[in-house]
Amino acid sequence: MKMIVYNGYPLSVFVAVTMHSLVLAGLLYLQTSRTPDVLDIVQPAIVKAILINENPQLRNEELLEQQRLIRLDDQRQAQAAEQRRQQTEEEQQRRQQAEAQRQKEQEREQEVQQQEERQAVARREQQEKERREAQLLRKQREEQEQRQREEQRQRELAAEQQRQREAASNSAAVEVARTEYELVQSYSSIVHDLVQQNWSRPPSARNGMTAVFRIRMVPTGDVLDVAIVKSSGDPAFDSAAERAIHRSGTFRELQGMPTNIFNENFRTFLLTFRPEDLLN
Repeated sequence: MKMIVYNGYPLSVFVAVTMHSLVLAGLLYLQTSRTPDVLDIVQPAIVKAILINENPQLRNEELLEQQRLIRLDDQRQAQAAEQRRQQTEEEQQRRQQAEAQRQKEQEREQEVQQQEERQAVARREQQEKERREAQLLRKQREEQEQRQREEQRQRELAAEQQRQREAASNSAAVEVARTEYELVQSYSSIVHDLVQQNWSRPPSARNGMTAVFRIRMVPTGDVLDVAIVKSSGDPAFDSAAERAIHRSGTFRELQGMPTNIFNENFRTFLLTFRPEDLLN
């Protein structure tokens, strides 16, 4: 089967174009016939007609080839689109991973910073605690030292006061003892003088003779009992001495004596006789 082709177009297309051209030419003619203007001559388009042989099998192969090429192009476009989509997804995943990594690093940095801040706070709290404890220990030590100094001062003061009291007591005791001794000696001299006034020395008395008598009295000065403690060896001497004691009667001078001194020294009184004197 042969097919007439003009400039690569089928006959039907050529006929349609020719008919449209004729109609257009008629319209132009009618339009220009109404005016006195000079009409331009329209040159008709020259259409080349080429006669070619049309093979249905070749046409089908061409169509199949076109379809194959179209499919290949669609596949290439689909693959390109898929590749672009995958690249886009990969890029998005990389961005997401990078963002996640950045967030992790940021979180890690924040965690490290927070950890450092917590450690710094803990160090400051520990330092403050140690400072307060050291201050408390120092205060306690100072208070203890102050108490020790105060206790030492109190002990020294108490010791000094005790020494002063003991000194005063000793001084008073010495003074009392001295006063008591002097008082005893004074009353003893009175007793000796009174007995001496009533004593008659016997002719047999000789120097060196000594007789000791124990006299028991009451605070009124009355004599309750007289006993010889040590004999002189001369009965006449001993008898004369005992009579002198009884003649003295009551020693009224002892009535004003303090009771404690009387009880300790004169309730039982030892009197010594010697031929040369009457000193105890």
